[in-house]
Amino acid sequence: MAATLTISIELELGWGVHDIDEWGHLSDRGRAEREYLHTLLDLCDEAEVPITFDVVGHLFSTSCDGDHGGPAPEGWFDADPGTDVATDPLFYAPDMIEAIRSRSVGHELCTHTFSHLPAAKATDAEMARDLALAQRQHEDSLGEQTPSLVPPRHYVPSANVMQEAGIEIVRESLPTGTTGIRRATELLFAPPPAIEPTIQDGIVRTYCSTPATLTAPALPSGQRSTHPVFRPLPVRLRQRLHARALDQATGPAIREDGHLHLWCHLYDLANDAQFEPIAAYLRRLGDLADRELVEIVPMATLNERLRSRYDSAARSVTASDQES
Repeated sequence: MAATLTISIELELGWGVHDIDEWGHLSDRGRAEREYLHTLLDLCDEAEVPITFDVVGHLFSTSCDGDHGGPAPEGWFDADPGTDVATDPLFYAPDMIEAIRSRSVGHELCTHTFSHLPAAKATDAEMARDLALAQRQHEDSLGEQTPSLVPPRHYVPSANVMQEAGIEIVRESLPTGTTGIRRATELLFAPPPAIEPTIQDGIVRTYCSTPATLTAPALPSGQRSTHPVFRPLPVRLRQRLHARALDQATGPAIREDGHLHLWCHLYDLANDAQFEPIAAYLRRLGDLADRELVEIVPMATLNERLRSRYDSAARSVTASDQES
């Protein structure tokens, strides 16, 4: 028995909040995010853990003039500084992308759209344009388009828009619907769900929770303080509870040959309180992978495997029908 596990981390920096003007979780000039990215990559090399990095396409750029054409929602690019990475490193991050590419582990660079455009704020034409810009960045920088999409704020574009953009697999969230005390208890104690991926409307869909699961909601998110409801609990206790939740999710996935998709933003893990349990967990995953109890696969690999499995099943059904 073995689990299949996918880890996706959103790399968005200033683009993640350029339309809502909430910057408190980000460090000055993205210094902490860059520091922890390198620490994470070192750890992934050590444990041989590949990650799908969901990158906002604009971050591939070294510089720009701030004009990206259209169609786009009115005023959408107003926050684009139209400068360069030296001047505004929260809006340009080719150094971070090169750091990911330079590692020996086979990390995936998938798209988080070009400008962190949520499908809920865009028409199909605007969404298609943004994804086309993202794919152009991938082609120019990496030599090929990406089949994988992690949509901003969990708003999934239509299947037609994704297919036209060359997207074959998307990460999709399943909200719990809980609120209040029950919600806080769930965030503190409940393990992330293991959910089998599906193919719907020609798109592979891999599922996760709405709140981040690789990091802990009860610990600080980047440079932002922990939610007041969790602060009375000692940090060490919250770290242990999160470590237990990750293990409680991984164990059943192994026993049931299940699939587990864990995710967070890069900024979420850019502090010592978050990173300590993550580092320990990634080392445990490396050990489980060595023992062939877990296989850690990026989204693009998951897409290929699921499509191959479905194709094989379809051929078997066709052959059975012909024999009968």
